[in-house]
Amino acid sequence: MKLEFKKSISNKIIYTLGVLFIFLFLLGYFLPIGIDKVKNLSYSQFFFSSYTVATQLGFLLFSFVIAYFINKEYSNKNILFYKLIGDNIFTFFYKKVAVLFFECLVFIILSITIISIIYSDFSHYLLLIILFSLVILQYILVVGTISMVSPNILISLGISIVYWIGSVILVAINKNIFGIVAPFEASNTMYRAIEKILNNESTFICPTEIINTVSFFVLLLIVNTIVLLLSRKRWLKIGM
Repeated sequence: MKLEFKKSISNKIIYTLGVLFIFLFLLGYFLPIGIDKVKNLSYSQFFFSSYTVATQLGFLLFSFVIAYFINKEYSNKNILFYKLIGDNIFTFFYKKVAVLFFECLVFIILSITIISIIYSDFSHYLLLIILFSLVILQYILVVGTISMVSPNILISLGISIVYWIGSVILVAINKNIFGIVAPFEASNTMYRAIEKILNNESTFICPTEIINTVSFFVLLLIVNTIVLLLSRKRWLKIGM
């Protein structure tokens, strides 16, 4: 893990993530002011706007840095190095996922804490940390899994964008059937539930939404495991 943190620093991944989160929350602040002409942006409006940016533009914001961090090491000489230090395709992948998620979590906690201090409001503090963390974890796992399909970063980005657009279309067609494909999508029921909670119109997230979200991550982990298992032969071949 220490090696992956060093690689994140040397490859400027951690700094890029910091800039992306600053940009995300700045968009969350300025979009309601610029588009909706909101004069006094409230705590709930700011965070719901930022949550909207994270769910609607997250793939565009974070796909490249995630794919780059994984694809950069997914080459002949690097895989040979990882094999020599005892890593297999699973440890290689999940160490990178863990580092990316930890760094994102730190920036999420810092951002939400600072904004909550500014507003002097911590009413949805833990919920916001969990929500933003799950949204980002989704991107890390999806883009990361796609990056293991191909060592070419452009192909990984292309497939990621196709997945993102496809999932949005499927949820728009029928959220009851395809809602599990993109639980955080704006046209899905989870999005409206979060809006009501942040506006204090509701207290709890519906159990159905929680089940759908858990099911999504379970399904995602199953797909990820299958992809990694199928990639083992290529991992061994590339590292020779």
